[in-house]
Amino acid sequence: MPAATFTHTVATSASTEEAWAALQQPETWAGIGPVSSVSAAEYASDGTLSAFKWVADLGGKAYHGTAETTSYQAPKQFELTMDNSEIAGDVVASIHEAAPACAVTVEITFRTKGMLSAMFFPAIKTALAAGFPQQIEDLVSAIPKS
Repeated sequence: MPAATFTHTVATSASTEEAWAALQQPETWAGIGPVSSVSAAEYASDGTLSAFKWVADLGGKAYHGTAETTSYQAPKQFELTMDNSEIAGDVVASIHEAAPACAVTVEITFRTKGMLSAMFFPAIKTALAAGFPQQIEDLVSAIPKS
């Protein structure tokens, strides 16, 4: 099945801890890649986001999926695996020391699983390529700063 990977890095005046806290909020992931909404967040005992449900709109139809944290190194890196009937993917969010305070890098790899997503793969890939950098810019600009 077809796959594509996109990566974007944005510097911010937010601290590493502020960026980490934002990545633990499920609503942070709404609007990233094909995700249009998130719900039903679950957290590990240390407060790390461990799972949530999400919806992707593809070809005018809503596809419901799940996301699970596969690994993390607080407050530096956070990895999710996302899955629904048409798309599977991996998200890696990394926080690095950088001027003015830190930089956030988000990498998303998505793979088609079904016939519909395989058929629409070129359009999905083009849409993600066009929108992904701005989505990450918006994610980072929304991080609350003290």
